[in-house]
Amino acid sequence: MLLQHTVSAAVNTLTTLSCTMSVRPRLATDPFRTLSLCINDICRWFIKKRLLLNPSKTEAVLFVTRIQRDKVPTSGGIDVAGTLMPFRDTDKLLRVTLDSAISVDQHVTEVVQSCNSHIRALRHIRQSLTPNVAKMLAHSMVTSRLDYANALLSGTTSGNLDRLQVSQNSLARLVCQAMRSASATKLRRQLHWLPIRQRIVYKLEVITYCT
Repeated sequence: MLLQHTVSAAVNTLTTLSCTMSVRPRLATDPFRTLSLCINDICRWFIKKRLLLNPSKTEAVLFVTRIQRDKVPTSGGIDVAGTLMPFRDTDKLLRVTLDSAISVDQHVTEVVQSCNSHIRALRHIRQSLTPNVAKMLAHSMVTSRLDYANALLSGTTSGNLDRLQVSQNSLARLVCQAMRSASATKLRRQLHWLPIRQRIVYKLEVITYCT
C-alpha cells in the first residue's frame, strides 16, 4: 500500500512524503491501524518542526491483485491525521500513473494520448522544418515521453506495447514525411531508432550495467 502526502511548510514550500507498508489481513481486523498510528506520530513531529500535513491533498492507494483486494477491508478508507482518506484506484508519482492492480494500463493510455497530441502539433509545422530540426523536436517532444520510466513497462501486456509502437511509427512517418502506408520498420532503421520493445530491454540493460 502507498500513502502519499503533501507537506506544507511555514515558508510555503511543498514536499511529498510517501509511506508504504505491507498488508496482512489475517493478522489483524484493522490492517491499517499501524500505519495510522505511524502517521499520527509523524504529524506530531511535523508540528514541532513547524510543518503541517495537508489532508486535502493526501492520497492512498492499495496495490494488490483483484483476488487479494476482496480479502482486505478497504471500504472505510484509512485515518490520516483525523481525516478519513478513501482509497483511490490510481496515483501519480514522478509523472508515472500507478493503478491499484499494477497493470500500468492507465499510464500507457496517458503516454499515448500525450504523444499523439504532440505528433498532431508537429504535423502542422513539419513542412517548415529541416530534417535535423524535425528529428530534434521529435526526440524532445515525443520520444522523451516514450522513453521516460519505460523500464517499468517490462512484462506489461503486448497490447500496451503495441499502442506505444503505433505512436512511434506515426512519429517516424512524420519525421521522414512518408505516407501512412510506408513501412515503419524501414523508417526506424533509417532514423536509427530502436522499436519500443528493444528500447525497454536496452534501458534495463543500461540500469543493470550501471549498478
